Amino acid sequence: MATATWPRSRAVEACVEPPRETRAKSAPRDARRRKRLKVSLPVHVRPFDARFAEIEDIGQVVDFTRDGLYFITCMPHYFIGMRLIVTFPYGDNVSAHRKFLATIVRLEHRDDQKRGVALRFLL
Repeated sequence: MATATWPRSRAVEACVEPPRETRAKSAPRDARRRKRLKVSLPVHVRPFDARFAEIEDIGQVVDFTRDGLYFITCMPHYFIGMRLIVTFPYGDNVSAHRKFLATIVRLEHRDDQKRGVALRFLL
């Protein structure tokens, strides 16, 4: 038994696959799923791993979403994939502290001898 294929019309091809020149010129899409809210609030960070239990840090949040946050710190001990317990917002004037389990997804070295740390919340 022979199978036949239907010829594709140009209208169907245009819907299925964009022209090559359009694909090549399109700008790279931002990988973020949500818009970031710009804030300047303190965050308390400590490692989840018991080997680093004595290390605590208070950084400054630059922006955040429901999925994670980005903060600035002067501590050099962070590495990608490190799990952290994050208390945000943090401070005496804050009525509701929330704790999150997070992992580091990006590190940036800044000009002012500080580091930018991007976290994704796990729980």
